[in-house]
Amino acid sequence: MTVFHETAGRSRSAQVGLTGSTRPLAQSCLRIAHVLKRDKTAHTNPDQTEIVPVNILIATVATLVIGVLPAWAGPLHQAAKDGDVARVTQLLDQGSDLSELDEAGEPALIIASLAGHADVVVLLLDRGADIEIRNKGGLTALHAAAYGGNLEVVKRLVVEGADVNDRKNFYQMSPLHGAAEEGRTDVVAFLLTKSADVEATERNGYTPLTQAGWRAHWDTAKLLMEAGAVCQKAELVGEPLYKECTKRQ
Repeated sequence: MTVFHETAGRSRSAQVGLTGSTRPLAQSCLRIAHVLKRDKTAHTNPDQTEIVPVNILIATVATLVIGVLPAWAGPLHQAAKDGDVARVTQLLDQGSDLSELDEAGEPALIIASLAGHADVVVLLLDRGADIEIRNKGGLTALHAAAYGGNLEVVKRLVVEGADVNDRKNFYQMSPLHGAAEEGRTDVVAFLLTKSADVEATERNGYTPLTQAGWRAHWDTAKLLMEAGAVCQKAELVGEPLYKECTKRQ
């Protein structure tokens, strides 16, 4: 259950690679997205009652599948994604707004955090970026960094005061949920040392252990169990995770 909008950061294609078979699918998805853009319509998310702006849908599809920021991303957001410290500095000197969201709903700090550009994150924080700034889904830079797996960025954000148990977002997920889902075992270990709630549940009732097991990240699951995660609470749709995780205790 991937819920973090990767419109802001390191692309999915960069993590797993676009093969010859997946590229046509990616291109087809982008063509569909552009058709939706022309329609200027909005579409209802079946998991919620609110209307999802079509530009957010397009941005999410484009980046999840193809690994690019949409064409309407602002220059500061693009520079943050690229990790271009000089360009970010120049844009800030010219008055770029640190609190501005791009049309996908992402601020520069979250973009840089998800992409794992520690030097850009430090620069943005030093220039006054709000550690608690949120994207349109309510996620913070720490959620992004934990999901993206850059331990250096995670540590810096925590030092700056980011809340390791923040769940004030639409998904009600904590940074630990994202790190567990992506198998970021080193990030999970660090968050646990900072009193991250191992039994926190997101909006569907899933714990970090559920997320790790769902993606078969058994090293991460084992670490969570050693920290006190309860197998009985971590149940996948149709098949209890309990059977799998208990075999690895």
